[in-house]
Amino acid sequence: MKNENTLTPEQYAIYEGIVNEIEKYRGLSPEEKEALILDIVSRPYIDLLCDWAFKHVFGHHPELLILLLNDILPENINSLTYLPNESDRWKGDDKVVIMDVLCETAGGKKIIVEMQQQDRAWLKNRMMYYGASMLSGQLSAGDSYGSLKSVYVVCLMDFKLKHDDDRLIYAYQMRERESHELYGELLSIYLCELPRLTETTLSKMNPVEAWFHILKNSATFTEIPEDLDPRLKPVMEAARSKKLSGEDRIQYFRAMVSEEDKRDIAQAYLERGIEQGLEQGKIEERLDIARRMLSLGCEPEIIAQATAFSVEEIKSLI
Repeated sequence: MKNENTLTPEQYAIYEGIVNEIEKYRGLSPEEKEALILDIVSRPYIDLLCDWAFKHVFGHHPELLILLLNDILPENINSLTYLPNESDRWKGDDKVVIMDVLCETAGGKKIIVEMQQQDRAWLKNRMMYYGASMLSGQLSAGDSYGSLKSVYVVCLMDFKLKHDDDRLIYAYQMRERESHELYGELLSIYLCELPRLTETTLSKMNPVEAWFHILKNSATFTEIPEDLDPRLKPVMEAARSKKLSGEDRIQYFRAMVSEEDKRDIAQAYLERGIEQGLEQGKIEERLDIARRMLSLGCEPEIIAQATAFSVEEIKSLI
C-alpha cells in the first residue's frame, strides 16, 4: 500500500514501533500495519470514544464539558473547576480510583465523567464506588454531615446493559422500595448508553441524541456536518486532529492501539468498513474483512456476526 499520508519515514517508524509493542498486532503484514496506522493518523477528527481523546477535549475545555453536562444533568452549571482525577486513599491498601474527568461546581458539587468503550465486569459497582469515594472524602473531624455536597457520576458507554425498557440515559438515585420516596440526592449515577441512539437524521435529533451522535461518530467525520447543532460545532473544532501537537499525536495513537485503552481498535475500524461493505453488498470486501479479522485473532462467531457469513463459511477460510 502506498503511503499517501504526509508522515515522514521517521514519524512512520515511531507509529510502527508502537504497533509492534502490542503482541496481537505483530503478526500483521506490513500492508495491514500501514493500513491501521494511516486509518488512525489520517482522520480529520480524533475518536472521542478513546479515553485519551475524550480527556483531551473535555478535560481541557471546561466550556465544552459544561455544555455536555447541562444537556444531561437536571441542574444548570455555570462554572467548573477541574480536580486531580485520582482520589486520596484512607488506608495504604485502598483500591486506587482514577477517573477520566473529575470536576467541581461553584457550589462544591463533585462531578465524575467517564468514557467507557468496553463492557467491563461490575461496571455499576465501579461507578458506585467512584461516587462513594467522592462522598467519603468530603468531611474532616468535626464537620457536620449536613455539609456534604452532592456527587454526580456520568458514565458515557459505547455498549448496552440489560434494562426493562429502552432509553438513552438511565438515572439512578436511592429510593424507598415501595413508595419510591427519594432517600436523598447526595449520589446520582447517569448511565448514557450510546448504542441506544436510533435517530439518524441530525436535524431531527434532540440535544442528547446529537451528543450521542458526535461521540460515537467523530472519527468518521470528514468535515463538520452542516446540520449539526451549532452549539456542538466547537466540540468538533476541539477534536480536529491537526490541532494536536506532535507529542499529543503520539499519545493519541498509542491510546488508540493499546490493549489497555482500546483492545479491539483494529476490529472496531474493520467493523466500520464492514458496514459500508454490507450496504454495498460486495462479497469480496466482506471476505477480505473476514480474513483480516481472522489474522487479528477474532473468534469465528464474532466475524460471522459482523460480516453476515455463516460460522462454517468463516472456518473454511482458516
